[in-house]
Amino acid sequence: MKTHLVAVDIGGSKMSFLAREAESGLDVYADKIKTPADDGVEAILAVLDEQIDAIPGGRRAMSALGLAVPGPVDSRGKVLRAGNLEGWVDVPLKALLEKRYGVPVFVERDSNCGALGEKWCGAATRMGTFVFLALGTGVGAGLFLDGQLYRGAHFASGEAGELTFFCGGTRKNLSAIVGKNAIRKRVSRATGKKLNAAEALARAVSKRRFARATQPVIEQLTAAVVAIGALLDPQAIIFGGGTSDAGAALLSRVRREVRAYLETPPPLMPAKLRSDAQLYGALWGAIHASRTTVERALAGATAPA
Repeated sequence: MKTHLVAVDIGGSKMSFLAREAESGLDVYADKIKTPADDGVEAILAVLDEQIDAIPGGRRAMSALGLAVPGPVDSRGKVLRAGNLEGWVDVPLKALLEKRYGVPVFVERDSNCGALGEKWCGAATRMGTFVFLALGTGVGAGLFLDGQLYRGAHFASGEAGELTFFCGGTRKNLSAIVGKNAIRKRVSRATGKKLNAAEALARAVSKRRFARATQPVIEQLTAAVVAIGALLDPQAIIFGGGTSDAGAALLSRVRREVRAYLETPPPLMPAKLRSDAQLYGALWGAIHASRTTVERALAGATAPA
């Protein structure tokens, strides 16, 4: 039986799935569905069951599983917290899923997976120090420093959404200003139009009222980029997540603002893998978990008695 490597990106609003045939490298299954974010851990595990069973061969054909999740993950694959998912505190996800499916499992925070995906087969293949900035329901960052993924002393690096700024006379964190739901509500109030964040930012290129409505978003995102650039001096800041689908309409505005504050501003570029960067990072993790398991088995078989 042919075996499959399965990748899952659990986002605050949607879940993405990808299955790749291990032998041929061909993708054999892909899907995106709404995340049951308010229904607890078991609801999401039930969705995992359904999706894995829908892959050709089902769970019997799965050889490894990689997951991107919205929150810090410790070295044992425990999700310490996931603010966008109800009830996700200290969830031993790696252990739960390895017991559930009987395969090696890789679990990492979503923004770190985005950085891994872009490093593996995206815009950062030749970079050693870069930042992946994920713009979605919240805001997160994945950091590569001198060729290594940096997780922090408490596995909490990259909490870019917690950066706090004054906006309209009120102190707010970055996710409350730049998160896609915040952008959608801001634009709806100002224009009466119900658009997603990427569409609203794209319209700002030619529509003055959309430009005015989204200017606070650009200003606060600029402040975050300036802070990251001044502190880390990365080779690039790579923009991913659903909001980054606005492309040049977003990046050109931020670039103009950043140049006014930094003498050597970092290049700002879109993720080559677009909003699937995190999914591909999870796939890299599944491949790595599978190889590690085989290597350990071989080492055990050849070790002297």
